[in-house]
Amino acid sequence: MPALNRPEIRRRCGVSDPALKTQTTAGARQPSGPLQDWLATLSRIDAADQARAPARRPGEGQSAWEPRIVTPAEPEPEPPAPRADDDDLAALMAENMMLKARLRQETSRYDELQAMLADELRALRSHVQQEVDKAEELRAERDLWMARAEALAQPLFQRR
Repeated sequence: MPALNRPEIRRRCGVSDPALKTQTTAGARQPSGPLQDWLATLSRIDAADQARAPARRPGEGQSAWEPRIVTPAEPEPEPPAPRADDDDLAALMAENMMLKARLRQETSRYDELQAMLADELRALRSHVQQEVDKAEELRAERDLWMARAEALAQPLFQRR
């Protein structure tokens, strides 16, 4: 079987060069695997054929139809996407800052509650002490009244 050149392969397969090289706007995906290898091989064969072909003179017509070769525009390089590790690190740092702020807030609330509780305990102790003092005064007064009552009742119970 004779060796086929690229235009012959394209003619037999029904695929034009622009169709091979044009990227779609929907995905702009690169072929992978065997298709990519096949396209790269076709490109090398075509480049070698063009290098070997003699230069045509302007008055000379083409012997066979050849498709027009269109080179796609170079895509703009995409900025490097932020890595997932950077996003995770940023999220952890933000969470850490939020937790520290909450801890400071809770600590200040805890200190305020302790101060309020200490004030309430002091007020309660003062009130209890006042009540104990009143009870002591009442006992002393009771004892005084009992002593007076005994003193008054003593002549009644003495023998005559």
